[in-house]
Amino acid sequence: MSTWMKLGGTTAIAALMTGSAAFADVTAQDVWGDWKTYMQGFGYGVTGTEATSGNTLTVSDIAMSMALPEDAGMLKMTLAEMNFTNNGDGTVTVGFPASQQVDVNIVPTRDDPVDLVFDYSNQGLTMIVSGSANDMAYAYSAAAVQLALKSVTAEGKTVPVKMAELAIHNINGNSTVKTGNLRTIAQTMQAGDLGLNIDFANPDNAEEFVKIGATLGQPTFNGTVSIPAGAFDPSNMAAMLKAGFAVDGKYGYTGGKMDFQFVERGDTVQVNSSSDSGAFEVTMSADMLKYLVSAKGQTVNMMGGDIPFPIDIKMAESLLKLVMPVSKSDTTQDFALGITLGGFETSDMIWGLIDPTAKLPHDPATVAIDLSGKGKLGFDVMDPEQQKALERGEVMPGEVESLTLNNLEVTAAGASLTGTGAFAFDFPKVMMSQGMQGIDGALDLSLTGANGLMGKLVEMGLVPQDQIMGVQMMMGMFAVPAGEDAYTSKLEVKADGQVLANGQRLK
Repeated sequence: MSTWMKLGGTTAIAALMTGSAAFADVTAQDVWGDWKTYMQGFGYGVTGTEATSGNTLTVSDIAMSMALPEDAGMLKMTLAEMNFTNNGDGTVTVGFPASQQVDVNIVPTRDDPVDLVFDYSNQGLTMIVSGSANDMAYAYSAAAVQLALKSVTAEGKTVPVKMAELAIHNINGNSTVKTGNLRTIAQTMQAGDLGLNIDFANPDNAEEFVKIGATLGQPTFNGTVSIPAGAFDPSNMAAMLKAGFAVDGKYGYTGGKMDFQFVERGDTVQVNSSSDSGAFEVTMSADMLKYLVSAKGQTVNMMGGDIPFPIDIKMAESLLKLVMPVSKSDTTQDFALGITLGGFETSDMIWGLIDPTAKLPHDPATVAIDLSGKGKLGFDVMDPEQQKALERGEVMPGEVESLTLNNLEVTAAGASLTGTGAFAFDFPKVMMSQGMQGIDGALDLSLTGANGLMGKLVEMGLVPQDQIMGVQMMMGMFAVPAGEDAYTSKLEVKADGQVLANGQRLK
């Protein structure tokens, strides 16, 4: 199933199971009808038995079904009951049973069906909907919400499930749902903690199993999603983006932990990891795609399987950033790429394999690069037909106008290389020239501790002396001394094709 389809379904259920002070009238039928319309917009067929008693609309035997992409089959889900109560003040209370069974049936076109049975439960879930039919606000809270997988049936066999549950505690949040040409959902949520526990055994051998236990402390979310009315088609994302589809979400947590254990044929693999905090951001629209994943205070411990000894890793900071345009444009667009592995450390046992005589400094290592630039994209990334045309060479991928090195750092074993730089590109001239013509800019580098590191590598017998001499000669050509075992270098490229190092022309 498409990631965006899953996102849409998840957001719908979150909005329904979540919602501010009344500022207009909304009715029980409005809320239920809007939910049905929303799910139908994602391709779900929605049915349910409706009954009204007093101020309460009860919907029972709720069934949702959807055809899977590329004629892969059908997905069906059933819920027992939910109710909508008119409070008499223009607001509606949405209620769920404290516990109920949720059945999910996947019927592939060419494979055997898979049946999943879940138990859904909540403690103290309250949800109030206010506003109007086209502008609803949800306010919600719960002491706990839990979803537990009770059984899996595939190929006519039921796979034993010892435990597979997701639980979230002390939830508070608000969301708004505005409808028109675009359906826009904005939501903020915070919780005390989130936990995942999985324990699956091999149905043919109880001694083989997989166990996963994970927790996140104080998870938070805030974001928006805009969906064009009647235009949700994950197989044609390019058209959806042009119609206004957009996602902007930020997730965060303080304190995370995971324990993983896998046992097969007598071998045990165990992984334990933790982090002090983390964040994930995703933005997607017709203008751009952005991913940002970061974490601080990470530790990873691994042992077992083909690993001959325990592996212990620590990292003070990690980051992955990607910003890129997704639609063809004749105007300048931004792009960026950033990777950081900061304060990387390994155990003394692993370091001893690299440096058994302890000649090298065992300081934390850092590798970081931060690039940004401007250019023009020559095709729609999300359009499969344009992707094929690009592969056939019928369209140009685009052109780069500028590239900036905001930061470069490689620090390890007592040596450090840092740098910044910026370059401008006359793209047509670059493509027509055989050299460096059309590029104008400079790169500033600083290197410390290099001679000390190279001397230790020679002492350890890892690098021959003649190779070190060659490197030192190159340093003399491209760098100038800036202190004890310290060098700087300025590399320049001119628009007419000249290449200079520290003011001396090389080409």
